[in-house]
Amino acid sequence: MHITLIATVHAESGRANVAELRTILDRLAPDVIFAEIPSAFLAGYRNGSHGTLESAAVVLYRERRPVNVVPVDLDKPSEEFFSNSEDMFKKVARTSPDYRRLVDQNSLDTLKLGFPYLNSDRCAQAWEDIYNEALATVEWIGDPKLRQTYDLWNEANSDRETGMIESIESYCIRHVPAHSVLLVGAAHRKPIREKVRKRQVAGGLGVIWDFNVRWNR
Repeated sequence: MHITLIATVHAESGRANVAELRTILDRLAPDVIFAEIPSAFLAGYRNGSHGTLESAAVVLYRERRPVNVVPVDLDKPSEEFFSNSEDMFKKVARTSPDYRRLVDQNSLDTLKLGFPYLNSDRCAQAWEDIYNEALATVEWIGDPKLRQTYDLWNEANSDRETGMIESIESYCIRHVPAHSVLLVGAAHRKPIREKVRKRQVAGGLGVIWDFNVRWNR
């Protein structure tokens, strides 16, 4: 049971585009695709109406190889959660020039370098720096409600990552795919890798995770 994590973005940006992701899928030829979506979004993801880079690439891949698509994300949080989180990051962006610089550089690197960047340690570090600066800015602002929003957002992401790992491992026990991929936002790559390693040390399941996509064609 071999799983390759492919870090991606949800909207096309330069070299991070549908054609490139489809090429990666064609080369890896997975027999199962795990998707960063709740089960309620599966139909739209499979027919392309979901509107993300990943879903568009998966539709094209499945035209030639109609593999199973498995949703592994938790249910969508409330609209209030999304609204509060969005407002928090907007306030951070207005307050911190360092945060804006880090976000802009990450966006530029994504546009210029595409998937090799998104799946690199450099990108993982960029996201860690972005979130560290966000937390430092929230603490500097000193608004308890804003800090509570950050903590809730951080906890929700951690729960999602754990849930995705557990859903994938559960599926692999029941169906034993030869080779599968997980398509997930690049910000989740490092946290998922760290959680997987902790589970392996604790005597986790016999699932082989690969966090280093090869780019030779």
